[in-house]
Amino acid sequence: MRTKRRLQAAALTAFAVVLGLFTVQGSYALWSAAASASPGSITSASFDTTMTAVNTGQTTTMTLSNGTAATLTLSPAGTLGPGTSVYGGVVVTNNTNAGGQFNTAITAGQPTIANVSGGTLASYVRVNAKTASSSTECSTAIGFAPISSAGLVSPTVAKGASTVFCFQISLDSSAPASVKGQAVNISLLLTARQLCGVPSGC
Repeated sequence: MRTKRRLQAAALTAFAVVLGLFTVQGSYALWSAAASASPGSITSASFDTTMTAVNTGQTTTMTLSNGTAATLTLSPAGTLGPGTSVYGGVVVTNNTNAGGQFNTAITAGQPTIANVSGGTLASYVRVNAKTASSSTECSTAIGFAPISSAGLVSPTVAKGASTVFCFQISLDSSAPASVKGQAVNISLLLTARQLCGVPSGC
């Protein structure tokens, strides 16, 4: 029993570092369409998509003003031990001010789990995901699965609407005491893609 207690304490200590290093980044992909128009004034539109961390409420646009991808740190809720999971997520909102239809789809890429300063903790950490209509769904264990190589794609997100990506972070029950004090970086890329905005088709 003494060994088991030591193993659980080691896992909890290691994951306290992991939680602060779980990040998502955003990027954009645009389709373009052309149409003739009568002479008149021209105004620009913004493809503005925001990310909000489920548990902390921290918010950022997906792309910073200098054009680089923004990074948002997620803090999954709960205490992690061998064989258990904690949960978190990100709400992605289509805040564009473009006229007409401007639907988007958001894709979550596969997570990268990398050891910090050596170690072996990464091989015992698993990240699963699901899309949801509400952030409250992120706290339930139902529906999570690994993200495929094609990524996890959200349902269509209309102007002013949001979608939610929920993440489940698990530590294998076989994690050894040797992972004590080790840390990993967990990161994944979110991509916002404009869907066809022309009512009659692209």
